[in-house]
Amino acid sequence: MYSKDFERETVTTGDAALQQTAWSSASDQDRMDTEMAIQLRILLTPQFKKAKTWSELRSGLQVAGFYMKRSKGHMHIYDSASHVQICNCAFLGFPSKDLEERFKRVLPVRKPVRQLGGVQH
Repeated sequence: MYSKDFERETVTTGDAALQQTAWSSASDQDRMDTEMAIQLRILLTPQFKKAKTWSELRSGLQVAGFYMKRSKGHMHIYDSASHVQICNCAFLGFPSKDLEERFKRVLPVRKPVRQLGGVQH
């Protein structure tokens, strides 16, 4: 018998399932088992250690199949294929604060204040 629930299930698991990776099942560190956490650290630690700039770190993570994004004051690691948030960088041993000190936090560029007739705008 045909079911609307089955249709919703096939829509969400059809083509989207092709984008799943082993990492996308670990949507947060609470669901990540010890073996998976160790594998992730082994895979990504060299990228964190050898990077000298934010750009190098992003490139290294991208080659490994990940990217990072700031959320709620922390840098989080995401799976590139599924875009699932996996863990924060601190979980891997690289807290945001340490990364910002090492690479210097990127601050917004302020436009210079123009003066017209001695009045600042």
